[in-house]
Amino acid sequence: MHLKKELLMFLIVGTLAALAHLSIVWLLVGTAGLAPLQANIIGFLGALNISYLGHSRFTFSQVKKLSIKTFAQFATIASTGFAVNQIAYYYGLQWFGQSFYLPVLMVILVLAAVFTFVFSKLWVFAISEHAKT
Repeated sequence: MHLKKELLMFLIVGTLAALAHLSIVWLLVGTAGLAPLQANIIGFLGALNISYLGHSRFTFSQVKKLSIKTFAQFATIASTGFAVNQIAYYYGLQWFGQSFYLPVLMVILVLAAVFTFVFSKLWVFAISEHAKT
């Protein structure tokens, strides 16, 4: 039952973070004329805080105290996922074209979410890690 709640909350928080990410990319490409790969970096940075705060408070709520260590671990996971995201995004744009920058990014964000959930649960927000601190 606990895993179902975590998955539901992860989906809600992740959807909000992904919407923020996509909106930032859309605005920067559409209004500022940034290339999708450049806008993706800024979109990631905007969504990072939403993800961390949402997941630490709602998804993995057994962690009562936020810490620099937890944020650093989460940022490590997110940055690793983002590196893979950026590479996949580059190739996706090459294969499908720049005009499909949002649909390609949507697919990549969904795939990155699986990676983020697994490593957040097993490492960043693991109860045994934080129960001692």
